[in-house]
Amino acid sequence: MMSIGLHPIRLMPGFFLLAAFSIATVKAQGIGDTILYDPGLELIVRAGNAADYTAAAEYFEEVMDRVTDQWLLPYYAAYSYIKASHKATGDKSKDALMDKAQVLINKGLALKPDEPELRILQAFLYQSRIQVNPQVRALTYSMKADAGLKQAAAADDGNPRAWSLMGYNVYHTPAAFGGGARKALPFFLKARDRFLSFNPELPFLPQWGEPENLEMIAVCKKSAD
Repeated sequence: MMSIGLHPIRLMPGFFLLAAFSIATVKAQGIGDTILYDPGLELIVRAGNAADYTAAAEYFEEVMDRVTDQWLLPYYAAYSYIKASHKATGDKSKDALMDKAQVLINKGLALKPDEPELRILQAFLYQSRIQVNPQVRALTYSMKADAGLKQAAAADDGNPRAWSLMGYNVYHTPAAFGGGARKALPFFLKARDRFLSFNPELPFLPQWGEPENLEMIAVCKKSAD
């Protein structure tokens, strides 16, 4: 499973959060909005089960009620629900959490339709849908994920998450259809190079996926040997 690669962040007092809400609604997203994201990102960093990730999602949804013009708020709420689905038990529970994530991704895309990170998150959701019923869902959702990831990479070739998730798609495709570890390895290596040079403009922009990508490089190399 993917996890967010962020350093622990200290929770901010409620007074400052309320002040940030009033500021963020009248200015463009920038470094001053860090105070909105830090508490929720801290919840994600510390999360260990479905309830923890759901609490993180609910934090971002609560902020969305006050700050309605920032695509990263529904993005992180959706990401948290996807992560919660990975920890949940029961197919219905998993799908219900992913249904919530889809609504939030749609909200993010309504705010910023051409944002590559949202396309990547949509692909992450599609790949997560497969886990509920691989035999039935694999073909449909892997194709949807592949299309979105290619769009994201075309828009931002330097985004490491696009290439890493492409690697997952290829890795889980049967070798007879052009998949498997050997074919997936170049995608994970390309993602590794992009993670090394990745430098987000704002501290709360997405940074997840690097540890898992390194793990998949090791897995693919071992399979190749």
